[in-house]
Amino acid sequence: MALELQQLRQVIALAEHRSFVRAAAALHISQPALSRSIQGVEREFGTSLFVRSSAGVTPTDMGRLYIERARDLLRMADDLQGEALGHAALSTGRVEVGGGPFPTSAFLGQAAARFVERFPRVGVRLLAGNWDDLVHPLRSRTLDFFVAETSLLTREPDLDVVALPVRHPIFFVARAGHPLTLKSGAVPAADVMKWPFATPSRIPPRLLDPLLAAHRASWSRSGTPRPFPAVECNGLEPMKRIVASSDLVTASILPCIADELEQGTLQLLGGEPWMHLHYGIVSLRGRHWTQAAEAMRDLVLEAEQAATVLGERLLERHGPHRRGHRSNAPRKRKHRHD
Repeated sequence: MALELQQLRQVIALAEHRSFVRAAAALHISQPALSRSIQGVEREFGTSLFVRSSAGVTPTDMGRLYIERARDLLRMADDLQGEALGHAALSTGRVEVGGGPFPTSAFLGQAAARFVERFPRVGVRLLAGNWDDLVHPLRSRTLDFFVAETSLLTREPDLDVVALPVRHPIFFVARAGHPLTLKSGAVPAADVMKWPFATPSRIPPRLLDPLLAAHRASWSRSGTPRPFPAVECNGLEPMKRIVASSDLVTASILPCIADELEQGTLQLLGGEPWMHLHYGIVSLRGRHWTQAAEAMRDLVLEAEQAATVLGERLLERHGPHRRGHRSNAPRKRKHRHD
């Protein structure tokens, strides 16, 4: 029986995604190609590994056994590859990492740029998405690791989550000239929630609960409930454009809106003690780390520290305590490393 490692990964991806369409997209192959590959594996075994239905696909008893063995074989293959690489110089290969909109913008992109400068023969694939979009390619071994809020993944026994050293404060944000920017000092969450709220990703439950409480408090006085969030868009840049050109408000960590704060198109309204994000590096438990993945992880740690310094500088320049000390009009653009 001549089965390739790629076929093992395809079977695992299909089991994770429970859909030929989603699994094929995660593997970057066509759906017909994936279907033919799975059928070939099933012919080799002489039995079906998956039950197909209109609701998706689920593993059969034989399929579950095959998937368990496939994970073991891929783990062994990774270990062998790691031993073969040893401490050789990084000269070929590829590293694949993921993260949500905020860490991707704040420090993952910078880490990727430094990686390709240092290791020009190694490719980088950077995948942005919500944590539950990233866990499937991680489990199917198409991602080396991803960065996510640590509170989201405490109950996943097959994942290792190593917390990064810094907590990143979140601040409510509105366009320059928004009525809330006319208030002095920090604006309470209940006042912010009177306005429609935009978000570039799903909100972690640890933050969602107090945000919803503030939202309820805001409309219980006015009697005019709004949907929350009013706008959810898949991406940080569209969200910033929406907020800069409307009366919608949002919340962000500061490195992600550095240019907008320096230009004066967005202003900080304030925050709450519970408003912070604590990221961790998420990897598959028991999987061998390649030398490329380890190098990328180290650069992510460096880039997060640089983002922290940038955030502190931006808070000093543009914090709520600074409103009223400068004009609300957009200013000439400054380089973020001033």
